[in-house]
Amino acid sequence: MSERIQIRIEGEGGATWLVVETHDRDIIGKQVELRLLQIAQVKRSNPVHKRNVLLSRRFTLAAAPSRFALEGALDSLFAYRGEDLDLQLKVELEVDDGIVFDTDIERELRFPERLPPREAVPAQHKDVHSPKDRFDFFANLRAIPAKARLIVLLLVLLGGPVIVANAVVGARDQFVPESRAWFYDHSDSDGESESPLFKALAGSGTIGLALWMAIRHQLKKYMRFAAQLPPGLVLRRGARCRPEDIVSGQARVALQQAMVRVVAYNREHGQYTQQEKDGNSTKTVTKDFKTDARGAVLYQQLLAHLPANAPLGAALTGEVNFDPIFDALYPPVRIGGSHGLSLCLEAQLLHPDYIDHDVELADPPLEAADFYRRQA
Repeated sequence: MSERIQIRIEGEGGATWLVVETHDRDIIGKQVELRLLQIAQVKRSNPVHKRNVLLSRRFTLAAAPSRFALEGALDSLFAYRGEDLDLQLKVELEVDDGIVFDTDIERELRFPERLPPREAVPAQHKDVHSPKDRFDFFANLRAIPAKARLIVLLLVLLGGPVIVANAVVGARDQFVPESRAWFYDHSDSDGESESPLFKALAGSGTIGLALWMAIRHQLKKYMRFAAQLPPGLVLRRGARCRPEDIVSGQARVALQQAMVRVVAYNREHGQYTQQEKDGNSTKTVTKDFKTDARGAVLYQQLLAHLPANAPLGAALTGEVNFDPIFDALYPPVRIGGSHGLSLCLEAQLLHPDYIDHDVELADPPLEAADFYRRQA
């Protein structure tokens, strides 16, 4: 059936039309329900998709093409292929041609986009928003204040044995009758069999993650690092600002080969479903997710040497250029409130020996129309 109906988008004299055409005499005269949709399609397990209805019409298929004016409905639309989310334009047709079941057609459409083609960005986008944090634990430990150093040592000395002991208890309970288990039983709340060792390892993993986050927080105390946008700054083409207007800080030790960056990236938003225990029953819950995706570097400077206690901003030169946001990234868009793309800025200090610093500046004020203007 789908091959017997042609669907396309045409532009003419500044106007855009959705055209539905058929030459099949068997379906000419049939009633058709048409919906033009903007789709946010999640690419995770148990996905929850969202749709925005742009056009809805009921009409009779005729021998001549049926044309529907879109009247600017596509002006801000663009196709997007991301990490965990795609944005698509689709059309759905329901042809009233059956006694019991009607024929349903769903098709993705290509359309003329006002958004200019995006410039290439680094293939490893994670190097922009999530660079690998390589550091020397003992060098970092020596660089932080004595109080923070003591806290780190206590966390390591006390937390490590707790993690090991918890795993040992789980292993012991795995191989004894449930009546002799010390802590982890052999069943869940529904009475189904469950591994004590698995539960212990999951618990040790949670404890280990919390322990590492606490240690990381203390290791960052070799310096103070902060970032904020200058008051009144709106991101637009041609906008510039000094890096010291965004980034500030001061290190208690001299820094060698520190990299200061300001980056921007798109963040994908969507939902998926997950099974969770609720007492003696299991229920399906909807979870939100965020995935950092395409990114661009707006500013970077390598500082060969920054003296101890010297203001970080005073060592920075040049300008932060916001044009790559509008040339390489995608405009913020939301579908159904929970799905879509947002834009984030982030200031970073990357050091080869110490834990990196980063400050996120989410949803900055910007001139969205500049995404659709070509670079002069």
